[in-house]
Amino acid sequence: MLELPSQSDIAFFKTNGWFIGNFKLPESVLEEARVAANEFYAGIIDSPLPCSDGIANDTNFPESNLRNNEFVSLQKTKIAALGLHQYVSVTAASLLESPTLRLFADSLITKKNSPNNVDGSVGWHTDKAYWPTCSSHQLLTAWIPLQDVHIDMGPLCVLSKSHLWEQSQTLKSYYGFNRSDLIALEDYLISQQLPIEKQFMTLKAGQVSFHHCDTIHGSPPNISTTDRASLTMHFQGEKNHYQPAYNKHGQRIEISYDKLCRKDEQGYPDYHDPYWFRQLDIRM
Repeated sequence: MLELPSQSDIAFFKTNGWFIGNFKLPESVLEEARVAANEFYAGIIDSPLPCSDGIANDTNFPESNLRNNEFVSLQKTKIAALGLHQYVSVTAASLLESPTLRLFADSLITKKNSPNNVDGSVGWHTDKAYWPTCSSHQLLTAWIPLQDVHIDMGPLCVLSKSHLWEQSQTLKSYYGFNRSDLIALEDYLISQQLPIEKQFMTLKAGQVSFHHCDTIHGSPPNISTTDRASLTMHFQGEKNHYQPAYNKHGQRIEISYDKLCRKDEQGYPDYHDPYWFRQLDIRM
């Protein structure tokens, strides 16, 4: 049974920039998703993407020991059953205080175990930093581990209250999913007298954490003896739509998702595309 986020839960999310859901996903759904993930890695696809231009689609473990594949929920029905589970989507909409909810993207990430290796960190970053073309900050991410996650497995780590900080260009210069140096940002935060409040998401299988699009997060390497697999779901509330964004040279920015979706009457990417950014059922 789903326990909806209370007003105090929503206030906690607004204050801290993260929240752990008041539910546990069914083991049967998790097990089917584990099987589906292994099938996906073996090349067994239910529904091939019509286009994959620019999105992450690793076919093996790179040197960093990370494998990242996007929009897997559109390719494997049992992955969709997990990532788009009603408990997840209803909680996400509640935290965003949005009457509607749409998918924005997803990532199936496996962090290979490497007990004697420091490779495999996910660098500090915010999700919104990758989405300058989103008009709204009414976006969040759900992190769904496919197994119990202990501290030595390189769990997701968020910096509490960091979504309230000014997103200066200097701060952003320390961001990077593939930037393995986690200390540089922490040293900068200390120099700016910004508090470092780490929250490691050491969750049980079936638990789900949520974080705001401006919350700084990353993860250390997996130094355990077990691979760590997780599904990351990005959601957008009703206020979000495409807006043109420009780099410092005045050139219009195109994020990878812009290349995939349909265009609106003005020729801009449509973040309401029913295939890529499907609207989700959040009725209870």
